Amino acid sequence: AAEFESFMTTSKSYHASRTAGTAKLDLIYEAMRPLFRKEVPAIIAANSETAIRGAVAFGEKWGVRVVISGAQDAWKVRKFLAEKNVPLILGSIESAPGDDVPYDAIYAQPGLLYDAGVKFAFSTGNGSNARHVAFHAALAVAYGLAPDGALKALTVWPAEIFGVEKEIGTIATGKLANLFITTGDPLDLRTQVVEVFIKGRQVPDDDRHNRLYLKYKARPKVIIVP
Repeated sequence: AAEFESFMTTSKSYHASRTAGTAKLDLIYEAMRPLFRKEVPAIIAANSETAIRGAVAFGEKWGVRVVISGAQDAWKVRKFLAEKNVPLILGSIESAPGDDVPYDAIYAQPGLLYDAGVKFAFSTGNGSNARHVAFHAALAVAYGLAPDGALKALTVWPAEIFGVEKEIGTIATGKLANLFITTGDPLDLRTQVVEVFIKGRQVPDDDRHNRLYLKYKARPKVIIVP
């Protein structure tokens, strides 16, 4: 803890000196300057109420922008987070609740946060399940999150949290035009994605997954002998 305190103190001092033009380039501390300029957030893993409050206090102490990840008990301090304007990256909500909390606490949390005015983004907890992130949002809607809030937490809010809202997050002139077209509600499991565009260019659907789908869809039907 003492070493980290010393590092942060030196980094902040270096940033001030570099801004004033009185310090020589130091690559170690130069890497910290975007943090103090609030161009990038400090992403702090915190689940308990105490840890979440500590993360917020860290941001205030050092004058940096904080984003809390995990945030399992954020619903308990949702008014505090809204007041401090601290956003969250929620951990996987497709998890079993703990023994000491209401059965629906983890599923209903996004709705409570949204109603309190807390900005958040969904995540699946790891990269291998990233394709399931929309299902997390759909589950939250089933437990009270407004559909509009679910879409925001999948699009514009993540972009704003990471400071790239000028490039992605919404469909607007001058942005990257990353978008997709579906047959219906994108949070409905029955909905099919029919077109995908990355940077405005249509992505061909001739990939391995689609080829396998078409192959097995066309297999002969089972003949039932009476």
